[in-house]
Amino acid sequence: MTPDPSQPSPTQAILAYLAAAHRANAEAEVSGAELRHELGLEADVVREAAAELARQGMVEWDPLLSNIWLHITDLGLMTAGPSR
Repeated sequence: MTPDPSQPSPTQAILAYLAAAHRANAEAEVSGAELRHELGLEADVVREAAAELARQGMVEWDPLLSNIWLHITDLGLMTAGPSR
C-alpha cells in the first residue's frame, strides 16, 4: 500500500494535535489513548511516532507501560507551524 500524500503522517498528525492542545491550554498533556481515539491510530503507531518526536526534541513524554503522556516543546510548536 502506497502512503497517501494528501494525508499527514502519524507523526505530523500527532504534532498538529499537540499544537492545537497547547493553543487551548499551554500546560496540556495529551495521552496516547486520546491520540488513538481522536486520530484513529493504533497504539504501536502512536508509541513509535511519540518516540520519534521525543528523539527530535519536539515533545517531552512519559512512556508508561500502559499509556504515554505527551507535552509539546517550543521546537515542536515551531515545527508545527503558525497557530490558526
